[in-house]
Amino acid sequence: MRQITIKYNGECKRCGNSLEVGTPAIYEKSMGVFCLGHEPQEVEEIRAYRMEKAEAKAERYEEWAGKREEKAAVTLDSNPTLRHDWAFITQPGHIPERARMIKADDRAHESLRVAKGMRHKAESLRHVRVAGDAERERQATREKLDLVIHKGSKVIDVIFGAGEVVGIYSKSYRIKFASGGTYARDKSFIRLLSEMR
Repeated sequence: MRQITIKYNGECKRCGNSLEVGTPAIYEKSMGVFCLGHEPQEVEEIRAYRMEKAEAKAERYEEWAGKREEKAAVTLDSNPTLRHDWAFITQPGHIPERARMIKADDRAHESLRVAKGMRHKAESLRHVRVAGDAERERQATREKLDLVIHKGSKVIDVIFGAGEVVGIYSKSYRIKFASGGTYARDKSFIRLLSEMR
């Protein structure tokens, strides 16, 4: 979020007060404009504002995808008598009607491919991230591992391979590796050796 000077009349996303041109405000593209002091501070509040905007955008993508799919279905279901006429389909030589139908089908299939991409984009928009989410996920992984890993546990690291835990710290394990050397490694990189078999 950053402070800006309003260039167009608008309103605060939180309180609804009108913001006149030249008024200082807080802005973030993924959330909107807020009066000074009204910007969201809490992680879940930020996520809620971002989700509201992302959901609206995702719905537009799904609407566009639906229109493309509907139009493509009509094209692919057109001329059913010709589509099931094997003489028409397999006859050698150039048949203008068949060529037009094939081009229309190709466009319909391309439109379906684009619609699939739009649906994927809509789905990805719904996964709103807030600063610190990755670290919170790593911390949850560390806490789960602390329940099963203790000094002397046989573990495996994604880089150094198998080893034995010789020290436990708040965010890392000190591990003596079978390949030689003892290093402190972030807990989120470590798995029990028994789980990997």
